[in-house]
Amino acid sequence: MLSSIICRTSFASARSVCAAERLLNHSRTVASASAAGNGNASPTSSSGTATPPPSTPTPSPPAAASSESTTTTAESTRLRALSLYRRLLRGSQRMPTPNRQNYVLRKTRLEFRKHMHLTDEMEIDFQLRLADTNLDTVLVQAEHLSRLFNDPEYQNYN
Repeated sequence: MLSSIICRTSFASARSVCAAERLLNHSRTVASASAAGNGNASPTSSSGTATPPPSTPTPSPPAAASSESTTTTAESTRLRALSLYRRLLRGSQRMPTPNRQNYVLRKTRLEFRKHMHLTDEMEIDFQLRLADTNLDTVLVQAEHLSRLFNDPEYQNYN
């Protein structure tokens, strides 16, 4: 089951890379269109001399270089997501009761599957930070509940 999630995550990362490349190409097209619209006619000043055309923007780096950085970012995000997923699954095993363990497992799988199609990098980062917070919560709850269930005073109340 984990291998299918890893494959799906890599497909989602590939879609994220494609979306980033489309956005980059769109911004280049807009920049080149605005640069082309600025300088065909040479305006003259009031004294009749030609004024120099406005400076042209510096050319953007080649697509391969930006694609590599996007791929690196997507790959690091994918690895971060997989690591977090594994840590949440392992953290669920620390819960003191089978019901809590199953709840954390189901919730983790559901949330990761629900968000595996995200392509917006900011949304992906937000969801990963949220999952990291959930991991901290799971670990704290596991420690607290384990301590509570092992406490002799608690056992006297049951």
